[in-house]
Amino acid sequence: METEAASSAVQAVGFIHPVMADVMTILSFVLVVASVGIASVATYYAWRQTGGTVDTIEGHVSWLRTEAERLSAEIQASVQKDSETAAKVQSLRDEIESLGARIAQIDTDVAELKERPAAALAPEPEPEPEPAPPPAPDPEPEEEIDLDALLESKPIWQEFLDDYHALRETFSAERGAELCLPLIAKYGLQLLMCSDHAAVENGKNMPKFETVEDIDAATFWAYDIPGQPGDFAVVPSPMVPYDKHMHDEGGMKETFAARYEDGKTYEKLTVDMPALFSQKNDKWNIEQPGLIKLEE
Repeated sequence: METEAASSAVQAVGFIHPVMADVMTILSFVLVVASVGIASVATYYAWRQTGGTVDTIEGHVSWLRTEAERLSAEIQASVQKDSETAAKVQSLRDEIESLGARIAQIDTDVAELKERPAAALAPEPEPEPEPAPPPAPDPEPEEEIDLDALLESKPIWQEFLDDYHALRETFSAERGAELCLPLIAKYGLQLLMCSDHAAVENGKNMPKFETVEDIDAATFWAYDIPGQPGDFAVVPSPMVPYDKHMHDEGGMKETFAARYEDGKTYEKLTVDMPALFSQKNDKWNIEQPGLIKLEE
C-alpha cells in the first residue's frame, strides 16, 4: 500500500511540474504581449498629438490590458490551487492565441496609420491688421476771388467818401463852414493840420500832424474807421484849395499821391483812396498815403 501511495505521489508530482512550467510560460508571454501593446501605443502617441486618430489602437490596448490582468489573476489562482488541470492550461493557451490575433490586428492598424498623412497643424490665426488711419480730409477748394464783386464791393469808409464828394460838388467858399459842419458832425470827424512836413524820426521822414478846433485852420479831416480803434481814413479839407504852398509845405505831397503841376491851384479834386492814419498817445502817423485826382 505504501508503495502504491508513493507511486501515486510520484505520478502526481510528475503531472504538476509540467503544469507549473506551462503556467509560467503563459504568464511570461502575457507580460510580453502587454508590453508590446503598450510600447506600440507609446510609439505613436506623439503622432496622435499632430492630429492623427488612434482610437482603434486604444480600443485594442484597453482590451488587451484587461485580458492580461484577468489571465494573470486566473494563473495566480491556478497556482494557488493545485487542483488546476491541464484542460484549464489549454484554455489559457487558446486565449493567449486569441491575444496574439488581436496583437496582429494592432500591427495592421499601426501600419495603416503610418500610411496616412498626419493631420496638419492648424495654422496660427493671422494677426488682425491694424485699422487703417482715416483718410485725410480733402482740402477745401480755394475760394475763387470774384474780381468784379470785389470792385463792386464798397469799403467801410465808402459812405463817408460819397457824402464828402457830394459836399465838394456843391461847395462854395462863401458858405464853406456852413456847408461843412453838418458832415463833420455826422461822422464825428477830427480836424488836423500838418505842423511840420519835414520832421524826421529815427532817420525817416515823419511829418507831424496836430488836432485843431478851428475849421478854417484844418487842412485834413480824419474819419474814425468803425471797428478799427485808432485807425482813420483821412481826406483833404474842402475849405483849403490845393496850391503850391499846400503841396510843398502843407503836408499834401507826404499824405497823397497826386499829379500836381507846379504853380497851379486846384479847387476841385476827387479822392480815389483816402490816406490811412493811426493815432496813438495823441500822435498821428501816416500808415498808407492816399490817392487823389486833381481837376482844373
